[in-house]
Formats: sequence, C-alpha cells, structure tokens
Amino acid sequence: ANSILVSHDDNFIEELKDLNTTYEIIRLSNSRTLMFFDSLSRRNIELVLRLNSVEIIENVVKVTPLGTITRGIENGISGQEEIGVNFFKNNPNIQLTGRGTIIAVIDTGIDYLHKDFIYPDGTSKIRYIWDQSVEGKPPEGFFLGTEYTNEDINNAIKANNKNLSTDEEGHGTIISGICAGLGNGNKSYEGIAPGAELIVIKLAKVNGDYNSAMLFAALQYAYRKGEELNIPTSIQVSMGSNGLVGYANRTNSRETYFSNGVCVVTGAGNEGDTGTHASGRILRDGEIVDIDIQIQQEEPNLRIEVWLSRPDRVNIFIISPTGETTKAVDLSSYDLVTGKFDFEDTEYSIRYSYPATYSGQEHTIIYLRRAKPGIWKLQLEGAYITGGVYNVYLQNRVFLKEGTRFRESDPNSTINYPGVQPDVITVGTYNSITRSIWASSSRGPSLTNRIKPDVVAPGVNIIGPYLNNSYATVTGSSVAAAHVSASIALYLEYTINEDNYPNKGFVQIIRTFIQGGANRAGNVVYPNNIWGYGVFNFRGMFDQLK
Repeated sequence: ANSILVSHDDNFIEELKDLNTTYEIIRLSNSRTLMFFDSLSRRNIELVLRLNSVEIIENVVKVTPLGTITRGIENGISGQEEIGVNFFKNNPNIQLTGRGTIIAVIDTGIDYLHKDFIYPDGTSKIRYIWDQSVEGKPPEGFFLGTEYTNEDINNAIKANNKNLSTDEEGHGTIISGICAGLGNGNKSYEGIAPGAELIVIKLAKVNGDYNSAMLFAALQYAYRKGEELNIPTSIQVSMGSNGLVGYANRTNSRETYFSNGVCVVTGAGNEGDTGTHASGRILRDGEIVDIDIQIQQEEPNLRIEVWLSRPDRVNIFIISPTGETTKAVDLSSYDLVTGKFDFEDTEYSIRYSYPATYSGQEHTIIYLRRAKPGIWKLQLEGAYITGGVYNVYLQNRVFLKEGTRFRESDPNSTINYPGVQPDVITVGTYNSITRSIWASSSRGPSLTNRIKPDVVAPGVNIIGPYLNNSYATVTGSSVAAAHVSASIALYLEYTINEDNYPNKGFVQIIRTFIQGGANRAGNVVYPNNIWGYGVFNFRGMFDQLK
C-alpha cells in the first residue's frame, strides 16, 4: 500500500542519496522507479516531489489477470469463425497469418515447451521472454528480471529444460496460444495469427501481487522492442485493475501514441456484475450521503477508492458496524489520516489525493485493516459541490472475500485500468454461444466520459494451449482482447509488411476501423456503454480500408 511509481530523469538515483527519510526502491527502468515507504505521509510525498529529477509520481495498485481458466475442454469453443478471421486464413488470394509481426503478451509467463509454440524444426516462435521475477540479466535500459533470447529458449527446448521461465498460472500460456499458437497439438485450436512471433513479458509479483508499476515497465519494454526490431507490434495487456480508473491522461500511453505499427489492446475488465462499484450524486454543500459496504467474512486489507470531478470536494467519514466514526480531516491539504476502531479492532487510513498526479479527478484512498463482518458505512459530506457526481470502487472481485460488496452497486463505469486510457483499444466480453454480452463484462463510460469499451469480442469458454502440452478453456476480457490484438497482427501484416497501406498503422486509425467494422444489431443504439461500437469483426475492419 505504501508505494509510488516515480517518473524521473537520469539524476534521480544520485539525488535520492540525500533523501531524509526511510525508503526502499526497486529500479524498473532508466526513467521509472518503484518506491516504498513506512507511510505515504505528506512529508514523504513532498520530499520526493522536491527532487529536481522527478517528473511525476503515481499511485501503484494491484492488477490481476483478466481471465479464469477451467481445465479440460468440455463446452469449449473457438471464436475465430465468429470474428471473421477464417475467411482470410483460408483464402488463397490473401492468406494472412501475422507473418512478420510480433504480438507482445503482458501476462503470467508462458510454457515455452508447449508444442504449439515450437516450429517443426524444433525452434521456438518466441523471440524474447522478459521474466521480471528471475534475477539475472535484465533487458537493456531496465534493472530487473532476466531477458531470454530466442537462442536461449531454443537451447532449453533442445535440452527439454522447463526451468528457464515458468508460467505457474497458465494464463499467459493460454492467451499466447489463442493469439499465435501453431495448433500442433490439434489444428482446430490453432491461434488467430499463427505466423506472428511472440514476445512474452512475465510480470513479477511484489508482496504477493502483480502491480501497475510492473505492468507499466512491461509496456515500456514491449514498445521499445518493437521499435528496436522495427517490426509491427501488437501489445496484448492481459491484466487490469479497479484502481487508477480516474487517471485518463496520456502519460502512460504517450510512448505508443504517435507510433506507426504499435498498438495496445486490453480487456475492459470483469467487474460488470460483481458489486465492486457504487456511484451517485451529492446535490449541494452540506448534504450527506451514506454508501453501505457489506462484509460477511473478515477482510485483512480492504481498499476503497473515491473519485470526484474537480473542483468538487467532500469530507469523508467511515462508520463501523458498531457506530464508531473516523475523525474529520482538514481538506485544505493532501494528507494522511490514520486511526483505529476500538470495538472492531480495525485500523484505518484515509489518504487524500496527490496534488501532483495528472488527473481531472479528486481522489481519496481508504484502507481498512482487519475489517470485521457487518455493514460498514462510507459517509460523504459535500464541502464544495458544483457537479456532485461520485464514484466509489472496491478492489477487483478476485481480491475480495465472498460476500464483500456494495449493498447498492452500479454496473456502469466499471472499465478497468489501463482500459480507461484514451489510446488503448479496450475490449468487452461477448458470449458467442448465446450471442449475448457476458454478465461480468465491465461497462463504460470511463470517469472522464469516454465511450468504452471500443468493441466486444468472444471471451467465454475459449479453448487454448495450457500447461504441460494440454488444452483448457478460459473466460474473461483478457480472452476477448486476445481476439482483437491477434487480429491487429493480421491487419499490420497486410497494411505495413505487404506495403498495401503503410501509413495506416497508427492506433487512432486502427481503432476507427475496428469501430467502423463491428457488427451491430438493428434495434440498438451504438456506441453504448455495454457493447461499445458492436461485436468485433475482422472482415468488417478490413473492409474499412477500401
């Protein structure tokens, strides 16, 4: 909880030597460092902000893979016919497979010994693996993990050595296979872009969880690799978070924004029906709103985020099940308030937003440690109200105990970070068997009122390669995103590599074509917060080129 991501210039490490506080760091890259403190007090934040080398600081949140795997392949399907790619793979006149492109998968790693990633000559289709969790030789410009080259991977395949880098969860393996698997185990499970090469970034866990700082470093790496190799690159981000959703600036995506042939795709999230978001409106100064949070089993560490549009300000109180209340905070300053509910033996902290983050939102983070079962109230009192709209989030459902939820929740505005970013293509989850939206698919709009998701794509019970040369099925928005990121590899092969439309590889153009080519039902108004511009269709996207 007490960490920040610092963006800085080359003098930062030198300047840190004089920092008069206790801290630890993990250096990520030459421009980003993760810092940990005993407490994120105002003093610590200001000490860092005073350093000349510091550009911005950002909150760090837990992220989670956006897919759930079921072993075995009963009821499993392929989404390829649904999205219209088979026409191009089987058409002798055009035959697109993703040749000469890279799909960079940011995920839990990959089982590189799975036969679906090995060519007939025994070599791997994986060009690089950056395993952030293994100490060793980091990639150039980065300071953690180990970068394995195609040669390293080929040698491991020859020796049948599975210990180079492992995927304990299988999520990265199945997503990589849906994107670009060779179908060696079973041709009907071939990936969407079997001709594309893979770069896999395995995120490291910090204190037991994946986080947004490691995700950010992975994005930086994928982007730099594509540029360095000068190969069109589609970046698949399989992770997401309910945190940071109000940050919709370009800092995180500025590197990809103006590049021809680099595109970032991510899932919208799986929080549509999970009770992790509440919203409403405070009409005037002095009005008090109560938001009930139901807890059925003790929560060791509950994080609650409150977002308001500037310049609105509210006073925030927490009332425990026995009626104890937190102390008031002077709102004139960013600060940290801590205390304890004696009857519940629950510690709390309330942290008002940094003055130095890029966001049009007022932002407060609340932590409850050892929150006991019962109804907890979050009380918002209007201090200065012009618009009055508030949005409150718990962590992603996977981080919560069963039964922890808002008593009155709102399925809208549940798009996860980084899918809220303007220059990321964000994909919701469609059930191609029932031809309906998947109930947990996160909905828009973003807190800055952008239409999200961009489109929806198949993401329920999709078959792909799993650990130890097996296959499994997977459900969630990471899977829906994989259908789009792999299709973009086919698109980049046709437009850039085959030189048909060499200037049509910018993310804004790709997004417009994806939106324009989506399938839309006749009786629905598009774009909307559930379907975006419709169901992704590669043939429709391709026709936009004409």
